[in-house]
Amino acid sequence: MSTLLSPVLTKRLANFSLTTRQTVRGGHKGERRSQRLGSSLEFSDYRLYSPGDDLRQIDWNTYARTEKYYIKRFLDEQELPVSVYLDCTKSMGIDERKWLRAKQMAAVFTFLSLANSDRLSVTPVASSSRAYPYTKGKAMTKKVMDYIEDVSLAPENEAFGYHLLKNVDRSRQGSFSIVISDFLEDPTNLFSSIKKMQAKRQQVLLIQVLLPEEKDPNYAGDLKLIDIESSRERDISMNPRVIKQYRERFEEHTNNIKSFCNKRGIDLVPCLTSDSLEETIFSSLMKKGWIGR
Repeated sequence: MSTLLSPVLTKRLANFSLTTRQTVRGGHKGERRSQRLGSSLEFSDYRLYSPGDDLRQIDWNTYARTEKYYIKRFLDEQELPVSVYLDCTKSMGIDERKWLRAKQMAAVFTFLSLANSDRLSVTPVASSSRAYPYTKGKAMTKKVMDYIEDVSLAPENEAFGYHLLKNVDRSRQGSFSIVISDFLEDPTNLFSSIKKMQAKRQQVLLIQVLLPEEKDPNYAGDLKLIDIESSRERDISMNPRVIKQYRERFEEHTNNIKSFCNKRGIDLVPCLTSDSLEETIFSSLMKKGWIGR
């Protein structure tokens, strides 16, 4: 298995799966409940026999009680298409901890998808690395994990939202889209991407990966700040007033994204690198109902 996830964690994850908030409408056999009726072993309901029905589906015990012919109906089990969008812009690589955590979150959703017969694709947004096309099966887990581990950051100054918007056009109808980013840019294109996803009846989950100092900086003194994506420089004296202004603008930016998501029934899950990976998975994601047994 990949070095992104420890053997202890993968053993624990094997007892869980992704949970969906709407009934699955997948087109291929899997392990999830669909609105369509099929031939799984999970009972749905009864209906009266009609000429042409398979006689083998008649419930003879019910006939013995009612003297009427009833057909047992079963839920069709379908796969869930899962699309992981990993932000590969330069801001994600500002610190090794941040880039590692982003790839670890992508690996977690990869493991949970493939271990439960869902169909998975991984798109490294703004990267020169090619997207990993939809694949399925536990046997593919290591291969996809290795791919995520080797994904490269964008070589140039790229805007995440712009590239995400282009990638969404190629996404599947009715899939579960997981977007992993710091979301530290103008969210206009992000909002447009989410609208497109939901127009395709996709469920959307946002994972915000941040360094503690991006949320709550503790710098002091005269500093030269360099924007890692635009390379613009700015001399600044870090004092309580400046830090207070930064915190207020950060909160305003985050609340803007949260407000948009809340109106559209979407979760924005924070993932600080100072928190353990397990805490994000088994506390934050599980409490919000995205992971279950």
